[in-house]
Amino acid sequence: MPDTADKGENGNGENLSSAAAADDAEDYRVVVAEECFDWREMTDSSLREALDTLAAVLQPLADGRKAAFMGPAYDVECRPSVSLIDALYSPDGGLPRDKRALLQQLLGKCRRVEPDEADLPQPVRVADAPWREPSWGAAHALSRAATGRGMSCLLVSYATEPDWPSGWLTVTRTTETGQDEVKMHVLRHPDDTPGFWRGLLTHESIPAERFFSLVDEAFPRLLFADSLRLHHFKGAYADVLPWLVKLLGALDDHFTMTLAECGGDQTQVVRRFSALGLDISPESPNTKKNAKAWEQRNVDYGGGTFRCEWHGKRLWDRDRVHFSLPIAEYGDRILIGIFVEHLAT
Repeated sequence: MPDTADKGENGNGENLSSAAAADDAEDYRVVVAEECFDWREMTDSSLREALDTLAAVLQPLADGRKAAFMGPAYDVECRPSVSLIDALYSPDGGLPRDKRALLQQLLGKCRRVEPDEADLPQPVRVADAPWREPSWGAAHALSRAATGRGMSCLLVSYATEPDWPSGWLTVTRTTETGQDEVKMHVLRHPDDTPGFWRGLLTHESIPAERFFSLVDEAFPRLLFADSLRLHHFKGAYADVLPWLVKLLGALDDHFTMTLAECGGDQTQVVRRFSALGLDISPESPNTKKNAKAWEQRNVDYGGGTFRCEWHGKRLWDRDRVHFSLPIAEYGDRILIGIFVEHLAT
């Protein structure tokens, strides 16, 4: 993994405060809404499925810093006449023992937040849907998002109300002075998680020194060479960032699958990515014949050397991302090997 601080400096070449960087790293971004704990009308089999669903989404986030839940959640009626705290800590709470133990463990790794005045639930709506009062968790996520933070509200798939779709949404809130609009992410499925971290990179214009600290969550099917540096691009970071996130996201989501579907037909792969608004291509025959230029595409990673023989381009004459074909020994993940203005051809 490249240096998360890109050599420990900010965009102006100044040293970063390690304390400030630590504070940023500890800033939770996902809030579990109380609707995730509403299992009152579920059968025993449906309850097991729901608990498995919640665990699948929460497990990657429950690391002590990424996710939080609200203190009032413990008082939510999660089973008929049973509060969440009783369901979690009483053997007669109605939860299967193994699932109860896992949920205890996961919530124990999330931050418990007590609401303040800014978190008081006020009517909200998405698009033209009816106004509704949000839960404490949703209201807290919205209040943090209103300050400019990228936030996600965990509303697992079985939580039918509110019926907000997955992804980034604009939520209209009632405020003391009228109304405002807040952009927030809704997380319903495990597969939605990378989309949140990608959106966070551009929503907040995450500074260059923090970019690599988020790539594992944002692009889980990609590998990143230690030699990558964002300042190796010709363009300014603010100009490169939206394109870079879009390109890496498309490679993560589509490149391996597209290669297989196209039977290795490079022309078809190029066309598929062109339809996504991205310019990628394999190296030309002339480049492959140029031994010196071909050598520049070799990248060391994990004790091996891999050739990054494809590249994406931001502009016709500058800013390239060179990447490999899927690497079998790394589960067909793709190595992002070189950020550069332009390599020799």
